[in-house]
Amino acid sequence: MPEKVSLSPLNKTLLFAACIIVGGLPLVIRWVPDGTIKFVATLLVVIVYFLATLYLRNKQQNEAYWHLAFAFFTLAFVQLLNGLVPYFALDVLNQGPVSGNPLASTVSGTIIVQLLETFIAAGSVLAFAYLSGKGHSSVYAKKGKMRALFALSLIAFVFIAFIMARHSSRFIPINGVFTFSRFLSLAPALLVLVISNGFQEEFLFRGLFLQRYEAFFSPVFAVVLQAIVFSIAHLGISYTPSAALFTLLFVFPLGIATGYLMRATKGILTPAIFHAALDIPIYLAFLSYVS
Repeated sequence: MPEKVSLSPLNKTLLFAACIIVGGLPLVIRWVPDGTIKFVATLLVVIVYFLATLYLRNKQQNEAYWHLAFAFFTLAFVQLLNGLVPYFALDVLNQGPVSGNPLASTVSGTIIVQLLETFIAAGSVLAFAYLSGKGHSSVYAKKGKMRALFALSLIAFVFIAFIMARHSSRFIPINGVFTFSRFLSLAPALLVLVISNGFQEEFLFRGLFLQRYEAFFSPVFAVVLQAIVFSIAHLGISYTPSAALFTLLFVFPLGIATGYLMRATKGILTPAIFHAALDIPIYLAFLSYVS
């Protein structure tokens, strides 16, 4: 467990607000339409966050401060690398995003892009965790308690997959006629995509930050804080015309639930599976536009 830092109620409130701003900034920059401006702005944020980490570390105060700053640097660094993925999809795979699928224009391209983003996020989080001297346990990179909550997550995964296989057209915008046989043909790709994204976002938003936040806040406030930053990351999504409503009704509750699951099981596996379950409708819709 991280070393606790004693703060006054006012300072805790100010730090809470600062974490939202600092965590949200590299995510908001992704909405900039010009690719060059977006890259330069994100690079500047990465540099500033890294310098802030060095400054706090050299002050030799409670190490929780520089570890938190380093976590924000990691988040910004991942956004910088992710900003290059669309160019990879377009220039290397020749499969740029299409309407209805923000990843790529084919099933194989969608899988490659998703796996690349997961490798960038999970690889960066784990690498920087070791560089900071904390190791994999500090980002919950372990299976955790394999008990009732894990079983419930698996049940949720199977249940949602079954509902989507039978009644997907009722719940999500599907391109073309969607039959059970079509679902089965897409099932292997769908499984890879949702599991990959589940681990990607759990590493980046829960694993990276929960223990760092808990050095300053109660577990409840730590979970709420990461859910807010997680929600900011989804406000600029293009696959739904109601991004704000989607974020409020789906993304924020998902962040709360997976934050609870990660803390309760002390591992990433259960929240990643639960996250993947709720991603099934989204990625099924993506695949329907490129299959």
